[in-house]
Amino acid sequence: MIQEFVDRFMAKKPELEAKFREAHPSEYVDIVKAVVETVTTDQYDDMDPSRIHTIDDGEYQGTLLFVIAAKGYQPSDYWSVFVSYGSCSGCDTLRAINDYGSDPPTDDQVSQYMTLALHIVQGLKKISE
Repeated sequence: MIQEFVDRFMAKKPELEAKFREAHPSEYVDIVKAVVETVTTDQYDDMDPSRIHTIDDGEYQGTLLFVIAAKGYQPSDYWSVFVSYGSCSGCDTLRAINDYGSDPPTDDQVSQYMTLALHIVQGLKKISE
């Protein structure tokens, strides 16, 4: 866990909640991107939300590996986070939260998205570590 990212996440929690109130994230990468945007600063060597790469060797269920590159030309810093997923709302957290509904997110759903986002920020690791 990178405490600096957790601190930034906690400081900007209302902004992230507002984003999740607008629309349901449709995939885990949407949550990862929202987290990266929330904890990233303007520093040159910080994470770049436009450089999120997904590795998915599963089929109906498995683990997603997200690799995030730093900003700048030919970055040398990368971060990663693992997210496990399932094939149905009974075994996949994201599917269970949005349950394929088209209604705007409820307070309970936003709270659950925030929990997923917290787990993602807690799971971020610098690859060189």
